[in-house]
Amino acid sequence: MASIVRSFVTDTNVPIVVGGFLVADNQTIKAGDLVQINATSRKVEAAAAASTTIIGIANDDITTTTATASDKISVTLVRNQVVRLPFTTAGTKKTFSQTDLYTTAFDLLNKTTLNPDDTTGGMCYVQAYDNTQATVDVIFATANLANVG
Repeated sequence: MASIVRSFVTDTNVPIVVGGFLVADNQTIKAGDLVQINATSRKVEAAAAASTTIIGIANDDITTTTATASDKISVTLVRNQVVRLPFTTAGTKKTFSQTDLYTTAFDLLNKTTLNPDDTTGGMCYVQAYDNTQATVDVIFATANLANVG
């Protein structure tokens, strides 16, 4: 589950929450999942490993098949925020070190987890890590964020 750690622009620790995002068809989103804007429908959907339109963290649970106008969720925006994510230890890389900070971009494994083994087209720049808890604090590359807010 993703969570806001702090704002790296204002350091106010007060994230921006926007309500009323329409949700795309065939979605299962839980509070704490990263979400993106669908390129075709312009509705919210679960983020994926190669997301290029991430907007934030879902604040509500929702499941849709054929979405209606009432299928909406609130989202905490991640632009200008440091976000804490769990990372998978299932692959080759099981821990982080000082050399992973700031300049290496890691990719997502899925809508909730960072993949330490994937730096091809990565989007998450690690600012801090906790190998005991298997979490990283990241900022998202601007190229992977949608312009909302």
